[in-house]
Amino acid sequence: MRLHGRRRELVATVFWLLVLTLGALGWWWYTRVHAEPTPAATASPTPPPGAQRVRVSHPLDGDSIVVIATAGPVVDATGEVQLRLLGIDAPELHGADGTPQCWADSAYTRLKQLAPPGRTLWILPDTQRRDPYDRYLVYAWTADGTFVNADLAERGDVRELAIPPNLAHQRELHDAVERARAARHGLWGNCVGT
Repeated sequence: MRLHGRRRELVATVFWLLVLTLGALGWWWYTRVHAEPTPAATASPTPPPGAQRVRVSHPLDGDSIVVIATAGPVVDATGEVQLRLLGIDAPELHGADGTPQCWADSAYTRLKQLAPPGRTLWILPDTQRRDPYDRYLVYAWTADGTFVNADLAERGDVRELAIPPNLAHQRELHDAVERARAARHGLWGNCVGT
Protein backbone atom coordinates (compact mmCIF):
# COMPACT_ATOMS: atom_id res chain seq x y z
CA MET A 1 0.00 0.00 0.00
CA ARG A 2 2.88 2.30 0.77
CA LEU A 3 4.30 1.83 -2.81
CA HIS A 4 0.93 2.70 -4.29
CA GLY A 5 0.81 5.93 -2.19
CA ARG A 6 4.28 6.97 -3.29
CA ARG A 7 3.38 6.35 -6.91
CA ARG A 8 0.30 8.60 -6.58
CA GLU A 9 2.41 11.22 -4.86
CA LEU A 10 5.01 11.08 -7.69
CA VAL A 11 2.29 11.33 -10.38
CA ALA A 12 0.70 14.29 -8.58
CA THR A 13 4.10 16.01 -8.26
CA VAL A 14 4.89 15.51 -11.96
CA PHE A 15 1.38 16.70 -12.86
CA TRP A 16 1.73 19.92 -10.84
CA LEU A 17 5.25 20.58 -12.14
CA LEU A 18 3.89 20.23 -15.67
CA VAL A 19 0.97 22.60 -14.90
CA LEU A 20 3.34 25.18 -13.37
CA THR A 21 5.77 24.92 -16.32
CA LEU A 22 2.98 25.34 -18.88
CA GLY A 23 1.56 28.23 -16.87
CA ALA A 24 4.95 29.96 -16.76
CA LEU A 25 5.44 29.46 -20.52
CA GLY A 26 1.93 30.78 -21.18
CA TRP A 27 2.56 33.84 -19.02
CA TRP A 28 5.90 34.48 -20.77
CA TRP A 29 4.28 34.18 -24.21
CA TYR A 30 1.37 36.45 -23.23
CA THR A 31 3.66 39.18 -21.87
CA ARG A 32 5.83 39.04 -25.01
CA VAL A 33 2.85 39.33 -27.37
CA HIS A 34 0.96 41.98 -25.38
CA ALA A 35 3.93 43.96 -24.10
CA GLU A 36 3.89 47.74 -24.46
CA PRO A 37 6.53 48.91 -26.94
CA THR A 38 9.57 50.44 -25.37
CA PRO A 39 10.13 54.16 -25.93
CA ALA A 40 13.09 53.36 -28.20
CA ALA A 41 10.84 51.22 -30.45
CA THR A 42 8.27 53.99 -30.84
CA ALA A 43 10.68 56.88 -31.32
CA SER A 44 10.65 58.39 -34.80
CA PRO A 45 13.82 58.07 -36.81
CA THR A 46 15.76 61.22 -37.46
CA PRO A 47 14.88 62.78 -40.82
CA PRO A 48 17.70 63.12 -43.36
CA PRO A 49 19.88 66.20 -42.75
CA GLY A 50 18.48 69.25 -44.51
CA ALA A 51 15.08 67.62 -45.13
CA GLN A 52 11.94 69.70 -45.06
CA ARG A 53 8.75 68.53 -43.38
CA VAL A 54 5.54 68.70 -45.43
CA ARG A 55 1.99 67.41 -44.89
CA VAL A 56 0.36 65.23 -47.55
CA SER A 57 -2.76 66.62 -49.20
CA HIS A 58 -3.20 63.73 -51.65
CA PRO A 59 -1.25 61.59 -54.14
CA LEU A 60 -1.92 62.39 -57.81
CA ASP A 61 -0.63 59.12 -59.25
CA GLY A 62 2.12 56.60 -58.48
CA ASP A 63 4.97 59.11 -58.50
CA SER A 64 3.44 62.54 -57.78
CA ILE A 65 1.95 64.01 -54.61
CA VAL A 66 0.26 67.25 -53.61
CA VAL A 67 1.50 68.46 -50.23
CA ILE A 68 0.91 71.42 -47.97
CA ALA A 69 4.18 73.18 -47.26
CA THR A 70 5.55 76.13 -45.39
CA ALA A 71 8.45 77.81 -47.19
CA GLY A 72 11.65 76.02 -46.26
CA PRO A 73 14.94 74.69 -47.59
CA VAL A 74 13.34 72.48 -50.29
CA VAL A 75 9.99 74.08 -51.13
CA ASP A 76 10.17 77.86 -51.30
CA ALA A 77 6.40 78.34 -51.31
CA THR A 78 3.65 78.14 -48.73
CA GLY A 79 0.43 76.23 -49.37
CA GLU A 80 -0.34 73.36 -51.74
CA VAL A 81 2.47 72.34 -54.09
CA GLN A 82 3.10 69.35 -56.33
CA LEU A 83 6.02 67.00 -55.75
CA ARG A 84 7.47 64.63 -58.35
CA LEU A 85 9.42 61.70 -56.89
CA LEU A 86 12.91 61.49 -58.40
CA GLY A 87 14.56 58.46 -59.96
CA ILE A 88 11.36 56.52 -60.60
CA ASP A 89 8.50 56.50 -63.11
CA ALA A 90 5.09 54.99 -62.37
CA PRO A 91 2.69 53.84 -65.10
CA GLU A 92 0.28 56.63 -66.04
CA LEU A 93 -3.22 56.71 -64.53
CA HIS A 94 -4.38 58.45 -67.72
CA GLY A 95 -2.51 56.83 -70.59
CA ALA A 96 -2.49 58.00 -74.21
CA ASP A 97 -5.95 56.48 -74.76
CA GLY A 98 -7.30 57.92 -71.49
CA THR A 99 -7.27 54.62 -69.61
CA PRO A 100 -4.80 53.60 -66.89
CA GLN A 101 -1.64 51.85 -68.02
CA CYS A 102 -0.89 48.42 -66.61
CA TRP A 103 -0.08 48.63 -62.87
CA ALA A 104 -0.94 52.36 -62.62
CA ASP A 105 -3.74 51.72 -60.11
CA SER A 106 -1.48 49.51 -57.97
CA ALA A 107 1.33 52.08 -57.92
CA TYR A 108 -1.15 54.81 -56.99
CA THR A 109 -2.63 52.63 -54.23
CA ARG A 110 0.82 51.93 -52.76
CA LEU A 111 1.73 55.63 -52.76
CA LYS A 112 -1.60 56.35 -51.00
CA GLN A 113 -0.62 53.79 -48.34
CA LEU A 114 2.81 55.37 -47.86
CA ALA A 115 1.55 58.96 -48.05
CA PRO A 116 -2.12 59.20 -47.07
CA PRO A 117 -3.73 62.61 -46.61
CA GLY A 118 -2.61 64.33 -43.43
CA ARG A 119 0.61 62.35 -42.99
CA THR A 120 4.04 63.88 -42.64
CA LEU A 121 6.72 63.41 -45.28
CA TRP A 122 10.32 64.54 -45.15
CA ILE A 123 11.65 65.67 -48.53
CA LEU A 124 15.05 66.41 -50.03
CA PRO A 125 15.89 67.85 -53.44
CA ASP A 126 18.65 66.87 -55.85
CA THR A 127 20.48 69.20 -58.24
CA GLN A 128 17.42 70.50 -60.08
CA ARG A 129 14.67 71.82 -57.83
CA ARG A 130 11.74 71.84 -60.31
CA ASP A 131 10.67 70.24 -63.55
CA PRO A 132 9.14 72.02 -66.60
CA TYR A 133 5.66 71.46 -65.07
CA ASP A 134 6.70 73.46 -61.95
CA ARG A 135 6.65 70.38 -59.72
CA TYR A 136 9.29 70.13 -57.00
CA LEU A 137 11.65 67.23 -57.71
CA VAL A 138 12.25 65.32 -54.48
CA TYR A 139 13.18 62.21 -52.61
CA ALA A 140 10.68 61.50 -49.82
CA TRP A 141 10.71 59.65 -46.50
CA THR A 142 7.78 58.79 -44.25
CA ALA A 143 7.76 59.74 -40.57
CA ASP A 144 8.89 56.17 -39.71
CA GLY A 145 11.91 56.47 -42.02
CA THR A 146 10.66 54.56 -45.09
CA PHE A 147 12.34 55.87 -48.25
CA VAL A 148 9.24 56.26 -50.44
CA ASN A 149 11.02 56.29 -53.82
CA ALA A 150 12.91 53.07 -52.99
CA ASP A 151 9.85 51.35 -51.49
CA LEU A 152 7.93 51.84 -54.74
CA ALA A 153 10.93 50.56 -56.73
CA GLU A 154 11.47 47.52 -54.49
CA ARG A 155 7.83 46.45 -54.78
CA GLY A 156 7.84 46.69 -58.56
CA ASP A 157 5.40 49.59 -58.69
CA VAL A 158 7.68 51.80 -60.79
CA ARG A 159 10.42 51.76 -63.41
CA GLU A 160 13.77 53.47 -63.05
CA LEU A 161 14.00 57.00 -64.44
CA ALA A 162 17.55 58.33 -64.21
CA ILE A 163 17.75 61.90 -65.49
CA PRO A 164 21.09 63.65 -64.98
CA PRO A 165 22.05 65.62 -63.01
CA ASN A 166 19.51 64.28 -60.45
CA LEU A 167 21.32 61.08 -59.53
CA ALA A 168 21.99 61.30 -55.78
CA HIS A 169 20.09 58.08 -54.96
CA GLN A 170 20.17 56.45 -58.38
CA ARG A 171 22.37 53.47 -57.45
CA GLU A 172 19.96 52.53 -54.63
CA LEU A 173 16.90 53.01 -56.85
CA HIS A 174 18.46 51.12 -59.77
CA ASP A 175 19.30 48.17 -57.51
CA ALA A 176 15.77 48.15 -56.05
CA VAL A 177 14.19 48.13 -59.53
CA GLU A 178 16.52 45.32 -60.63
CA ARG A 179 15.61 43.20 -57.58
CA ALA A 180 11.91 43.71 -58.31
CA ARG A 181 12.43 42.84 -62.00
CA ALA A 182 14.41 39.68 -61.16
CA ALA A 183 11.74 38.56 -58.67
CA ARG A 184 8.95 39.55 -61.10
CA HIS A 185 7.28 41.75 -58.46
CA GLY A 186 4.54 44.16 -59.39
CA LEU A 187 4.52 45.41 -62.93
CA TRP A 188 7.48 43.18 -63.83
CA GLY A 189 5.38 40.06 -63.36
CA ASN A 190 2.03 41.42 -64.48
CA CYS A 191 2.53 43.78 -67.41
CA VAL A 192 3.51 42.72 -70.92
CA GLY A 193 6.40 44.62 -72.49
CA THR A 194 7.74 46.31 -69.35
